[in-house]
Amino acid sequence: MPIQRPVSLKQAKRSPKSQARRDSFCARMGGMRDQLTGPKKANDPYSKINLALAAWDCDKAELLTRSHVSKNIRPMRKLKNPVPPSSRAARTKPSNRAMRGQIDQAADLYERFSGHDPEEIGRVHIPDYPKVGVAIGDVDGILYTTVRDGVEEKYIHKFHKRDKPMFVVSPDGKSLFLLGGNYTFTERGIVDKSDK
Repeated sequence: MPIQRPVSLKQAKRSPKSQARRDSFCARMGGMRDQLTGPKKANDPYSKINLALAAWDCDKAELLTRSHVSKNIRPMRKLKNPVPPSSRAARTKPSNRAMRGQIDQAADLYERFSGHDPEEIGRVHIPDYPKVGVAIGDVDGILYTTVRDGVEEKYIHKFHKRDKPMFVVSPDGKSLFLLGGNYTFTERGIVDKSDK
């Protein structure tokens, strides 16, 4: 019997049978993650169950139905984020993410967000987080300019009240940090986790 490989996003969109396989797998594995997996493994991106969910793109909102519980993401039609995915957001990921380092993860996120091949533009030294910080206040929103699919875009993301991160600066005033909050960064840009 041939090995049943993960269904790619393109296959799922083109074939109802493939979509049914993906839905079944994601619902089953997502349910196991929610009901039978301890908090440590459930929150570990390199745990076997999360690697399996990632291989099938089960952590992508557009692939989930109401019954799916993977990472508590609900269907994309309920998200309020107006930023569409880039042209490469749906590319198939390598199945063995445990072998990838942080550089590969960063390159993957960049490609899925921007639609461009990642390239190294330089290296910077990131200082250790200070043990003391100055809490300035809440971050209401972020304005940023980026290039997606070859087009320069300007975005304004306003955080929901309950999702705002705290604006903190280092004691010497040379480093800025966003701490806490309830958001993530995906191929759609900044996503508030309270979006429904």
